[in-house]
Amino acid sequence: MAYAIENTKRRQAQTFIAVGLLHGVAIWAIASGFAASVIVVARERLIARQWEDEEVKITPIAPPPEAKPSAKAESRPIVAPRPDIAIGPVDPSLTIRQIEVAPIEPAEIGPVIPTGIRPTPIPSFTIRAASPKGLPGAWVSDRDYPSAAIREEREGLTRFRLSIGVDGRVTDCEITGSSGSQDLDAATCAKVSSRARFIPALGNDGMPAVGTYAGSVRWVLP
Repeated sequence: MAYAIENTKRRQAQTFIAVGLLHGVAIWAIASGFAASVIVVARERLIARQWEDEEVKITPIAPPPEAKPSAKAESRPIVAPRPDIAIGPVDPSLTIRQIEVAPIEPAEIGPVIPTGIRPTPIPSFTIRAASPKGLPGAWVSDRDYPSAAIREEREGLTRFRLSIGVDGRVTDCEITGSSGSQDLDAATCAKVSSRARFIPALGNDGMPAVGTYAGSVRWVLP
């Protein structure tokens, strides 16, 4: 058993030596061949050449001869050209007047409306009518009955129409149906105008507007 192990170690050592020699020979061959090729290339590229000196001759160019003026040109006088416009003396009787130019105002550009045609106004309407505050029956009572009508025992029905302002107050009273007695009609408008209060009408723009209210008062003897 010891002999087999010793032979194996000896063979491994021989194998390592042989491989090392082969590697060394290969490296020496590559290095020597590469160095030789570099030397050959360097010799081929660095060959010195000698050039013979050649003499370059430069021939100067003579300047052109100067042109001499002729005798005819020197004897000919210089004459100014004749003007086409003749300027005469100014007439003293003529006067120069300055003209004042008015500044031009910029034109206003706007819609052109033909003469005689008026733009159609946008119609306005109420989306809510005026409504009374409280009971309309409380506007007139028996104490408001005219004394003359009581003595004469006059009765009747008075119809009216009120104009309501934007503040809810009565601005006008119109009798649309008479009772037959002038004092009863006058008392109707007087008492209703002073006592009636309204929630104003509402326009199509959402703002308070002028409205109307129609009603009637029946005058009956107490």
